[in-house]
Amino acid sequence: LVQQLSSRQATCCVLGRSRTERAEMAARVWVVALWVWSAGALRVGSFGGQLGSARRSAARVASRRGAVTMENFGLGFAESQRENTPERILGEARLKEEFIASYKPTATVLEGKPYPLLQEIQAKKLLSKTSEAGLLGALEDLGLSLSDIEKLLPAIEKSGLLSLAAKNLPLAVILTGYLLVEPAPFLIPILGALLKVPSPVYATAALGSAGAEAVITLANLDDYAALGFVFVPVALVSAILAGLPIAIDAVSRLPPPTAEA
Repeated sequence: LVQQLSSRQATCCVLGRSRTERAEMAARVWVVALWVWSAGALRVGSFGGQLGSARRSAARVASRRGAVTMENFGLGFAESQRENTPERILGEARLKEEFIASYKPTATVLEGKPYPLLQEIQAKKLLSKTSEAGLLGALEDLGLSLSDIEKLLPAIEKSGLLSLAAKNLPLAVILTGYLLVEPAPFLIPILGALLKVPSPVYATAALGSAGAEAVITLANLDDYAALGFVFVPVALVSAILAGLPIAIDAVSRLPPPTAEA
């Protein structure tokens, strides 16, 4: 009897242990299954989100392609660019790739390269044209010499223009090229001829143009209002040329750089 009881207790202990192990194994299986399911759900969700964002971006691109952008912003009362703009320069792409490239293939706006300053000066023969126009001789007749230019160098350095140009060198080169070098072949002969005219002539032209513009403005002569586009530029240019000998005389009176040191 005792042996039977002991054998039954041993059997119950074995069965209890096996049930416990089975429960622990089942719990582990459920944990692994839950982890795998959650990971798959996250992947599916992220893929679905990516797919949805891709569809939305594709829809936005299609809407952009379908929409036509115009200079008049789609307003009915505004003037359409197709009515007053040649087809060859209509739009930025045609302006750059067709019109500008047809006469200036190496333009900065096309290639993004810096302006070839020295090469353009040599190609346009600006030094020879300056000598032929008598520009330096005209400046010497007005009293400007190389020693006077040397007097301006310390003032230019103190003003900070050189440091500003050094910090913005690409922009300075581009501005110098397109504002001075490009129009120089046409401006140098004109400037040389203008400097040979006596300054009293320019003073008279400046006063006459300014007086005529004042009369038109004060008398409300609307029929002659368009002449302001002529009188105002003439007055400004004449005033500058008339005051040029005075400015050169003021520069010549500056002390030399060695005397300032």
